[in-house]
Amino acid sequence: LGWNKVNREGKVYVLDKKSNFFRSMCYNSPYRQHFLSEIREICEYDIDGLFIDCFTVHECYCPACMADMTKRGINTNDGNSISQYQFTVRNEFAAEIKEAMGDKKDKVKLFFNGLSWSSPLLTHAEIECLTTDPLWGYDFFDFTAAYTRTLYEDRVYMSGRYQKSWGDFGGIKPVACMQNDLYDAMMNSFAISFGDHLHPVDGFENEVALRIGTVMEEKLRYEKYVTGSDNIAEVGILVPSNSMSRQIPNFVKGAVRMLKELKLTYSIYDENGSFEEDGVKLLILGEYFDMPEALSKRVITFAENGGRLLFTGSAINMGKELGILDYVEVIGRDTSDNAYYTLSGSDMRWAMYNPSLLIKRLDGEEVAKYVSKVTNFIWDGRQSYFYRPQGEGSEYSAALKNGNSACICFDIFNAYIDNFLIEHRELTGKLIDSILPQKIVEAPNMPKTATVALTKNSEHTVFHVKSTYPEHKMRQGIIEEHNYMKSVQVSLLGEYKVLALPELKELDSHTENGRTVFETSDILGYKAFLLEQK
Repeated sequence: LGWNKVNREGKVYVLDKKSNFFRSMCYNSPYRQHFLSEIREICEYDIDGLFIDCFTVHECYCPACMADMTKRGINTNDGNSISQYQFTVRNEFAAEIKEAMGDKKDKVKLFFNGLSWSSPLLTHAEIECLTTDPLWGYDFFDFTAAYTRTLYEDRVYMSGRYQKSWGDFGGIKPVACMQNDLYDAMMNSFAISFGDHLHPVDGFENEVALRIGTVMEEKLRYEKYVTGSDNIAEVGILVPSNSMSRQIPNFVKGAVRMLKELKLTYSIYDENGSFEEDGVKLLILGEYFDMPEALSKRVITFAENGGRLLFTGSAINMGKELGILDYVEVIGRDTSDNAYYTLSGSDMRWAMYNPSLLIKRLDGEEVAKYVSKVTNFIWDGRQSYFYRPQGEGSEYSAALKNGNSACICFDIFNAYIDNFLIEHRELTGKLIDSILPQKIVEAPNMPKTATVALTKNSEHTVFHVKSTYPEHKMRQGIIEEHNYMKSVQVSLLGEYKVLALPELKELDSHTENGRTVFETSDILGYKAFLLEQK
């Protein structure tokens, strides 16, 4: 017990004894030296790399941690200081693990499952995501991959064969479900692996091997077209770098989902990502953060060189600081909990759902007008004001555009991921269309549930279409069989000869105004198209 973390109540065990973390090791205990000795022993063998799992952070109030915090001058009564201290201890331990690898430390792969994506100790990106487990779900991989592919050249999607989650010996996902993970990996320029647990007596189970084999045989047919690829992105979502944890801002989930449905190609960048070199045409800033000076200069240069920018919610203040939204006056933070907006040509007043700024137009075009509320949700001692209908129009604006930039006064991406009001996507799409008229993919008749991507390696450019998506049975998503998509017309920026993969059958296509137009044919699940430059 002397190796365990002690929580603030002085307990070693948590109440949920079925959790993998019903107790956890303290990195300041003798466990640390024991673990380092195991690393040294393992590295005496011929290995390809080390995957250090569950490298998590928990508060600890054991005597060793308390003494070390006191020595470092840390306030042991402040929870935030203790959390930051544990991150520091974990990162110091990680550095010692790398040193313990000896002469292998710079020769083999090293991954800590838990360290920040910006950690210099990681040799590659490896995204753990069990899509059928609600802890992850079907959206997690997309937005995490879109971020990590801008940081690492070596990338792996660690899926699993489990129907439920880790430890599920008797369950296997349907083949279609595993194929979906493969398609997601290829569309995001990732390799893929399927995790399993070997039975302690029987070893590998044949049914598991057959299903994984079926999926990997399909992967081989696309191998040379997708290996070593990068995504072609026209939209970049800008986020702050995070040296402590892997948390990506919540608005990103809504932004990625919305961009997928709008058939826009995208990647996510922090200050370490090269959106300029990737050819991004539009940057989205969806939430305020303290932007480093070097990044601020890059964004300003991007705008001066014709780059487009969309600011939403609190990020409008960033646009003002950067000198880009000089046509907007920020009055202050809206105190309403249920403001609305309206568009010209309609008397419908759409709910914002999320907090907003109060802004006024100084120049440019008003795309949407702010509509006041009647009342906030309040309790007056006798009754609550639950029903809060729309008020009247106001002097404020909800969405503005001018030249190559635009803004929306509320946190529209957070609102979308929480409520999925289609009109939020349509407002965003309308603004993007107005400042980015020439998009890479035009497919207005393709279902919103279908997703597209463009990837490119040293020899091949591939256009991907995935029609498969999960059915939700209660709280869990599952793909039991593939979805069928009727043929639609697609227009791609550039002049290409189009060949269906993997059979390399040339499709009828024509070029007009610098774009390639063709019919996808009917698609069951997934289809890839090789684009050969004319």
